[in-house]
Amino acid sequence: MSKKWILLLIVLIFPIQVIATSLSNEEPETEVTEVQEELSKQTFRYSSNQFTKPERDVSPIEVETSMDGFEQVAQNSTLALYVHPDSLALKIMDQRTGYVWNSGLEEDGDYRLNTRWRNMANSAVTITYVDDKNKEASEDLISNNIKPNMQYIENGFTADIEYKNAGIAFQLQVTLEEDSIVVYVPEEKLTEDGKVKLVSMRLYPFLGAVESKTIDGYMFIPDGSGALMRFGERTSANSPYQAFVYGKDEGYSQVVSDPNNDISPPEKISMPVFGLVHGAKQHGLFTIIESGSFNSELVAYPAGVSTDFNWIYSEYHYRYQYFQPTSRSMSGYRTYQNERNQFDIQQRIAFLADEDADYVGMAKYYQDYLVESGKLAKNEDRADVRLEFLGGEVKKGLIWDTIVEMTSINDLPTYIDKLQQQNVDKMNVVYRGWSKGGLTGTLPKKFPIEKKLGSTSDFEDAINTLEGKEIDLSFYTDYTKAFRGASGYSGSTDVARKINGETMQFKRYDRDYYLLSPSVSLEMAQNDMKEYEKLGISNIAIDSTASMLFSDFNSRRTTNRSDNVTVYTEMHQLLSEELGPLSLYKPNDYLWSETGRYYDIPMYSSNFSFVTDTVPFLQIVLKGYVPYYAPFSNFHFNRDEEVLRMIEYGANPSFYLTTEPSHLLMNTPSRDLYTSQFSVWESEIVRQYELVQESLGQVEGATIESRYVHQKGVVEVTYSNGVSIIVNYTDQPFVTEGFQVEASGFQVMNKGDKTS
Repeated sequence: MSKKWILLLIVLIFPIQVIATSLSNEEPETEVTEVQEELSKQTFRYSSNQFTKPERDVSPIEVETSMDGFEQVAQNSTLALYVHPDSLALKIMDQRTGYVWNSGLEEDGDYRLNTRWRNMANSAVTITYVDDKNKEASEDLISNNIKPNMQYIENGFTADIEYKNAGIAFQLQVTLEEDSIVVYVPEEKLTEDGKVKLVSMRLYPFLGAVESKTIDGYMFIPDGSGALMRFGERTSANSPYQAFVYGKDEGYSQVVSDPNNDISPPEKISMPVFGLVHGAKQHGLFTIIESGSFNSELVAYPAGVSTDFNWIYSEYHYRYQYFQPTSRSMSGYRTYQNERNQFDIQQRIAFLADEDADYVGMAKYYQDYLVESGKLAKNEDRADVRLEFLGGEVKKGLIWDTIVEMTSINDLPTYIDKLQQQNVDKMNVVYRGWSKGGLTGTLPKKFPIEKKLGSTSDFEDAINTLEGKEIDLSFYTDYTKAFRGASGYSGSTDVARKINGETMQFKRYDRDYYLLSPSVSLEMAQNDMKEYEKLGISNIAIDSTASMLFSDFNSRRTTNRSDNVTVYTEMHQLLSEELGPLSLYKPNDYLWSETGRYYDIPMYSSNFSFVTDTVPFLQIVLKGYVPYYAPFSNFHFNRDEEVLRMIEYGANPSFYLTTEPSHLLMNTPSRDLYTSQFSVWESEIVRQYELVQESLGQVEGATIESRYVHQKGVVEVTYSNGVSIIVNYTDQPFVTEGFQVEASGFQVMNKGDKTS
């Protein structure tokens, strides 16, 4: 028998014991010793990009730069702004440290760049456009000797720019504000002569660019929980990181990607931010896209991809290419949209120094920014556990569909009583598949309830019972998905369409569903309010709607992504005002102000080959403001390590549960729920709850102030209430300053505490 199978059998057979803060227990058997040896050999995992590497001690970073040709246009106590009047290149001096950031290349630098790349690097703006034959071309300020008309304004400058070859003109504005510069391109100043179509625009793409590994540092990308791309040797990757903010706009996609298929898609960007660090705790810049984010694509080139430089920027798309079919056989051609996407571009580039100059400082800066702008509100942040129960699911039949009953509504109070008897008293419960027809049977229609799961009075009794126990019972729903064959919507008028007229259609195993037009989602939410009130529902958990953002070309209501954010915001505000705080699954940042609980928070990055570290940037932004929950623990292979990651990242555990065995779901759209019986998972729920109370229960309501990687696999997180939690993933005890953290364990420390 292989060691891998021995490990799996031990995990399934032997109960997991907790001694103090160690998640594993020593076993004398030979097989366990072999397993420990095997795990010891796998410690290289803590050097992988799924974890965070320790920062190296580096000398103060200094970059020689010349100010020849640059003119100072603004300064304050924090920054001084300089511009080159021809290329509009920038130099920004941080007056706190004397460090100078450069948007281009030094004139006397010996770079392995051809003329085209050098000109693009030094140009403030590069555009891409297509001519009347759909041929794509690009143009920068330097290649064709464009002379911008620059004028000084208070705290900065404006420049009127005309690309004569392309027939495209616009205005660029750069101003200095406290610790930031703001780069602005107003839509009202942008013109085209009609012969060409503007496709995209890059602004200062080489700001902060670093040649190969000439200095120590990294690029930060908001991929999943957050990821770093450290400067180093030339990468073996052959393409850059490219990802649209809020995901790809399905309104222009040829093939609609399915987020529910068997292969996990890359993690989606839910925040319009990115950054650069030149020496951790020395110098950093952090960009927030304040306008234009709905048409923004983040691009990060590691050294070795196209150039020897590490550089990162946002590309703003004024037009998308799409496939236009010309026959039912789906033959056709690719073309660009005719009408330009209309939006202002506004980037706020903040400059961070000293202790704030790292990804933690960026996250804290974004947290403050969101709070000050009213986009992040304080919610009750407590350490608890999410229990999500599947009520019923549809099963396809030869003549008619049937309902597989997995958990009746009357079972919920029973399970809560069992857990409370074991001192699990902080939890929130979600009930899925409660509508007539089961989980995937009747959406978007939500009422009436599925009678096989309980009567109306049974539902009311369960709601009242849990409310009496001060436990929130949320009813799972979705205002974006509409399943084929379900009632309550029109396939011709209510379904969202792509620019080429196709419906936005997905498939979950053998179950097809469409995306609803956002305005239809709003109407349905308004109509559902009376039914929620009638049944006594005061909490709902909304899937898909808060995380999916697309343009809709339905002939009755054509809307872009910006329009639909307005609609979705109105919908969530309506529901939260009437029902109370909402539980949302992977919400984008524009809905965080309406998020009472954040479900299924990403705990990893996408693990692209050019990513060197995964970091909890998203968690640092939200901690102390919005309670968040990890994906379901009953889907994890290495259960102990995932619990440690939850403790380190500040995430509460979650479980997807049923009364009946999960094999009954074999031929249903929920066939991927392969282990879920409450009787099987009850003890693990109690165990993880106790661990979370011992750790995260000590930092409820506190924000994350710092995160320090002592060594590979050992991380310390310090909170605003003075409590630190050290997590030790490794198989060896870790000792620091009198504290000992057991192998595969954690230690909670208050000021003045000492442990031998």
